[in-house]
Amino acid sequence: MNKGKSQRAISKELGISRRTVRVYVEQFKTNSEVLAPKIIKKKKLDDFREEIETWLSQELTGVLILENLQKEKNLKVGYATVSRYLQQFKTPETYIPLIAKPGEEGQVDFGYLGRFIKDGKLVKVWCFSIVLSHSRYSFHCLVTDQSVSTFISCHIKAFEYFGGAPQTVKIDNLKAGVITPNFYEPIIQEQYASFLKYYQSNPITARIRRGQDKGKVEAGVKYVKSNFLKRTQHNDYKILEAELENWTDNICNKRLHGTTKKVPSEIFSSFEKKVLKPLPTTRYEILKVEQRKVNNYGHISFKNNFYSVPSNYVGKTVLLKSTDCLLKIYVDTLQVALHQIDERNGEFITKEEHKPILKQGKSEQEYIKKSICFGYDTHQFLLKLKEDKPFNWQRMMQGIFSLEKNYTQEILNSACKRATEFSTWSYTSVKNICKNNLYDKKKESLAVNATKEGFNHNLKQYDLLTNKQ
Repeated sequence: MNKGKSQRAISKELGISRRTVRVYVEQFKTNSEVLAPKIIKKKKLDDFREEIETWLSQELTGVLILENLQKEKNLKVGYATVSRYLQQFKTPETYIPLIAKPGEEGQVDFGYLGRFIKDGKLVKVWCFSIVLSHSRYSFHCLVTDQSVSTFISCHIKAFEYFGGAPQTVKIDNLKAGVITPNFYEPIIQEQYASFLKYYQSNPITARIRRGQDKGKVEAGVKYVKSNFLKRTQHNDYKILEAELENWTDNICNKRLHGTTKKVPSEIFSSFEKKVLKPLPTTRYEILKVEQRKVNNYGHISFKNNFYSVPSNYVGKTVLLKSTDCLLKIYVDTLQVALHQIDERNGEFITKEEHKPILKQGKSEQEYIKKSICFGYDTHQFLLKLKEDKPFNWQRMMQGIFSLEKNYTQEILNSACKRATEFSTWSYTSVKNICKNNLYDKKKESLAVNATKEGFNHNLKQYDLLTNKQ
């Protein structure tokens, strides 16, 4: 002021408001002690404040404002700097407390706890948490992954712990529950939606990056970390699991809740438990869903083994739905195979009906049954053939049965009888007997000659049977 500068000039030079300058001028005039003004460091973007305010009024995003500063003002600045500067222009959002009725809602989330030793291995561990919004009664359990099957399994444990299910379950946009996040119409993972329907409940998704939408369970997860995890002085998974169960029952649900000022277990037992959806008579069957391609052998690989599908699906992609003991294989919505899961390794588990028709084997009983249908002599021929050629009798009988395309069962039965008389138990013998009409005794030239040595067959006719002529 002594140098003749105006309050406006001083304000601009020191980077403080004119009102602040005025206060110090008044102090100076009254000869009171003048405190040195607090110098506010000028921000890099202050010179462009008016332009930034204009762009904000045009509803430009931070990214577009950054581009304008770089292109129009030739300013070298990063997005983080622009983002921090824009915070001062944001109006604080007003939140409305969401009061849930008893049994109306449960909120679900995962919280990372760290690494612990399980079965001799160091693994990542998360805490699955679900909080009933009305009473704040909660359930917590440990997991080592966030797969769909694990996600559903945790829900089942929670519902059984509560003795029922809430009307709705509010979830974060986890891949285990939500395929496509969308506030207006999110796409829920198929099996998770099916599971909730089975328990008469419905999914509700929280908005993306809106933690306040499920603030109750997020507060619950923080409480697990700050109150339970801080007590832990070891890294043993099994011990941690038992400790978490005890903590949930005796501390978490019996404390005086910081927000409601009530004890969760008391509110739950008095008002909420009785209005939960009743549990179904049988537990939901959790299916692990995967895709596989059918190999050239008509099998898919699953858990170190190979399982057959009908041969007409070779090369196609199929859907596997498995439990601990059963494997179901689907093409679209059609189930094409069902297998018991084999505990061995490297095995080909093949169902006969899955083979091509020409390659399907038959049981011994099936061969016997069919031979009896042809006649007594065919059955006797089979028994002799099996005894004479124990390793390939099935293929020969298949050939004999295939002759039914050209000959009646009666002719084939007679042919088997003649072949047995000459002890020529083979497919070729039966075929030649039929071809040369040797099955008919009236036409046969295969006569029995009486000699002084006894009865002998004509060897020339024998050659007809064995195709040696």
